Formats: sequence, C-alpha cells, structure tokens
Amino acid sequence: MFSTYVNSLRESLSRRVALVLFGVAILVAVAFNSVVHVRALAGGAKAIIIGSQLPMPPSIGVPGVLESDLRATGSLWLLLAIFAAAPLLTATLERGWLELTFSKGVARWRIFLGRFLAGLTLYSVTFILATLPVALRLWWATGIGTWRVAVALLIQTFSFAALLAVTALVTLPQKGVALPIIGSAAIWVLSPSLAMRQETFYRLFSSSAARWIVDWMYRILPKCSELEDQCVSFIHRGTISLWPVWSTGVFTLAVLGLTLWRLERKSF
Repeated sequence: MFSTYVNSLRESLSRRVALVLFGVAILVAVAFNSVVHVRALAGGAKAIIIGSQLPMPPSIGVPGVLESDLRATGSLWLLLAIFAAAPLLTATLERGWLELTFSKGVARWRIFLGRFLAGLTLYSVTFILATLPVALRLWWATGIGTWRVAVALLIQTFSFAALLAVTALVTLPQKGVALPIIGSAAIWVLSPSLAMRQETFYRLFSSSAARWIVDWMYRILPKCSELEDQCVSFIHRGTISLWPVWSTGVFTLAVLGLTLWRLERKSF
C-alpha cells in the first residue's frame, strides 16, 4: 500500500496536477501576506492591519486574519483537491492499470486505499502551503500562538476525506472523472443548505414526510459547512462541537468501507 501511495504522489506530480494545486496555494499565501501588515505603535505595542481596515490589537487581529484565510480558501481547496484527486482513483480502474496492479499478489483494497491516502496528502499539503506562511509570520511578529491552524487542518482534511470517499464510491460502476467529481461537489453544495434546512428546505416542503426525509439527509450526509465553522470556532475560542465531527466520521468510514468491499467483489 505504501508503494502505491508513493507512486500516486509521483503520478500527480508528473501530470502537473499537484504542481498547479501547489502553485495556486503559494499565490494565495503571497496575496494574504501582502495585505496583512504588523505595525509597531508608540510604547512598544503592535497592531494588525488588514488592507485598508483600521488597526486591531494582535489578540483580535491574529485570529481574524486566520479566519479570513480559512473562509476565503477553505471551499476553494476542497473543490480543487477533488479535481486533482479524482483522476488518481479513476485511473486505477482503467484498462492497463487493472492488468498491472490487480494481477499482482496485493489486495485490491490496499492499492485503492493507497491512492485514496495520496489524495488526502495532496489536500493537506495544499492547505499547509496556503495558510502556514501567514500563520508563522504572525506568530513570529506578535508572539501570539497560531498552532490552532494545525487543528483546523485536521478538521478540514476530515471534511475532504468524506467528499473523497463519495468520489471513490461513484468511481466503481463507471469510467471517467466527470460523475465522481459531480457527486462529491453536489454533496459539498448541499451541505450548507441542509445545515440551515429550517430556512431553506422547510420553506419548500410543508409536509412532515418531506421534512423527515430532509432531516435524515442532514443526519447522514457529511457536515462540510459545519466543519468549516468548527475550524473558525476553534481558532477564536478553542472549542469544537463533536456532532459534525463524529457524524461525518461515521459517514466517511461507512462509504469508504462499502467502496473497498465492492471493489474486492467487482469482476473486471
């Protein structure tokens, strides 16, 4: 499985998919650093200035900068990483790859899981390249710890794993990357509407049966938008609500387990 994981990363680099993803992340990091300034005030105090906004004390400005970074780029990385990781999974089931990999004495699920983990790595590295430079700079300039960004990375990677599990499941019955990308993107788009279903779906459906279905869709599907809110909450207050975390985790494990089970039973 480790060999498959390493080979998948090399494949992404050779296709320049990962390079484009990393390049965009570096541009975002440069852009954020260019609009965030740390100024020394009279008496040795410091202030954070974001663009043309008024100066803020570091205790408020540092979490505010990190929140802006997450809000502005969190969804972007989820979508771009899906586009980058989906070919890793679909290519495994293409003719040529099948004969090369599944004919070996290695379990199919190990090969597929290695490529799945490579997709998670692409997302994590992209997130780090986009957020770490400004986080380290603010910590160095103000002395205020920005380690909570690491927890935000774990939460966002958790959210991406749920979408990638859907991509993997949709990959099995067909060929091509279009449907897997559409499936995961649809769940990502649906997530905030389900989280605010009282203001969205409840206004469309008045019957209790329809609302019951919507409620269960919310309970079952991953909570991508709420996980992003949890990142912001942890950065500001250091608190996390466990409901979106464990429910998304159950969904991810169930979908990924079903994918690997179907893969082992699939006839090629």
